[in-house]
Amino acid sequence: MDVKPSWWYASIGVVFALSGVGLFAFFLVTGIVHLTDSLTQVVVPGHVDLTLTQPGTYTIFLEKNSVVNGRIYSTSESVNGLECVINAQGSNEQSIPIQPSRGTISYSVNQRSGRSVWQFVLTKSGRYGFSCGYPEGVRGPELVVAVGTGVGRSIGVTVVRSLVAMFSGFGLCGIVIAVLYFLRARSKERLSM
Repeated sequence: MDVKPSWWYASIGVVFALSGVGLFAFFLVTGIVHLTDSLTQVVVPGHVDLTLTQPGTYTIFLEKNSVVNGRIYSTSESVNGLECVINAQGSNEQSIPIQPSRGTISYSVNQRSGRSVWQFVLTKSGRYGFSCGYPEGVRGPELVVAVGTGVGRSIGVTVVRSLVAMFSGFGLCGIVIAVLYFLRARSKERLSM
């Protein structure tokens, strides 16, 4: 007599495991591809008006390699002396303090690579003027900086979502195999009586 259920039911567990691996890859790739979507690129020396929609900490990234409007920017030169300024637009044009970045966040995606160098904190949303350049008499390379918030959080969410998907798939696979093993063991006991 056959022991039931058949080990073929373990294929359901394999489907769960493969689904977990597939979702892991999907979440990881889509998260990485869209990692820099929230960043505004500024060719330096230059100026841009930003509409920043949420209070919080914003990071300024120095992009070593970048593409802006189809033009490739790449630099390995020193950028000593590079200064950035952000001002609230309005009647008083108040300047927002810029500080060195507390942690280091790096990315390399979509022909862009950058690392965090500065940060500033906004207490309210609004329109801001952002400019970067070199002091008078100092020459430096033309390059790209990117301004935005949430890159570190996006990296964390991508990693967690990917790992949860993979471990869930393997966990469900393990449950299916454990249940199958238990049912087969009970079936063997009944057949041996």
